[in-house]
Amino acid sequence: MLSQENYLRATRQAGELIIREFSARMGSDYERQRNFDFGPGKHNYVSRLSPYLRRRLVLESEVVQAARDRHGSKASEKFVQEVFWRTYFKGWLELRPDVWRQYCGGLAEVLSCLQTNPQYRACVEAAEEGRTGLAYFEAWAQELIQT
Repeated sequence: MLSQENYLRATRQAGELIIREFSARMGSDYERQRNFDFGPGKHNYVSRLSPYLRRRLVLESEVVQAARDRHGSKASEKFVQEVFWRTYFKGWLELRPDVWRQYCGGLAEVLSCLQTNPQYRACVEAAEEGRTGLAYFEAWAQELIQT
């Protein structure tokens, strides 16, 4: 099993290990459970393959093949769709550079607000530190801080 520290080291070997470990959950359970947050340390239906796919350390075809080999085409359909959706959307964005430019412009505006508006900056810091008064958000923020 890959430790939290090893998830930070994106290597082909680590990506292959994640595929092997996660393949048991690429079937119909993934379809039913993928949109639920069961709390810290219980993200059993999040593959954590994105850094490996993004860097081409493992390929979409390998991930899809692992899902189909383990569960068959029907039971792995939703997981395979999610892999293809990721690939499609990446290509969609690459063909629309204005979307990225608009995002960067909006980001620059937000960052400027953080520098010039102390109240806005305080709200963002409270959210980042898990001090919003919203229990569900604070639990999520604390988990992000810890992991």
